[in-house]
Amino acid sequence: MNVLPPLGNIRRNISAKVDHVRQSRFFHDRLSVGLVVSSLVVNALNIIVLLLKVHPSDMQLPVRYSSLDLGYTLGPWYYPYTVALFATAVTLVNAFFAYRAFTRSRLASFFLLLGAMVVAIFSFVISNALGVVR
Repeated sequence: MNVLPPLGNIRRNISAKVDHVRQSRFFHDRLSVGLVVSSLVVNALNIIVLLLKVHPSDMQLPVRYSSLDLGYTLGPWYYPYTVALFATAVTLVNAFFAYRAFTRSRLASFFLLLGAMVVAIFSFVISNALGVVR
């Protein structure tokens, strides 16, 4: 019969891993930390603005513009939130990959973080443009 380890051991293991991650070179590099924090701030600002402006309604919102038929495709009211959550997920995944790649290639790490920042900015513009049109 397998028995779970004591809770104290689990806490010590988790705190040791967190200390190891916190002391890594990635978190001592100003550019990396600055890019991660700035993209998380843009994502948080995006979600806050959407929470203030977009509320549940029965009305359909434009979710896509097509220049072929010169019109909008309509969708549910929560679509701008999905854009913001996608950007947050991209930021977290790219930050994880940048952390893992930092010791092998700082340049690849910076490009991953810069890509997360670009996605955050574009999603801010897109989701707020879609959310404000009511």
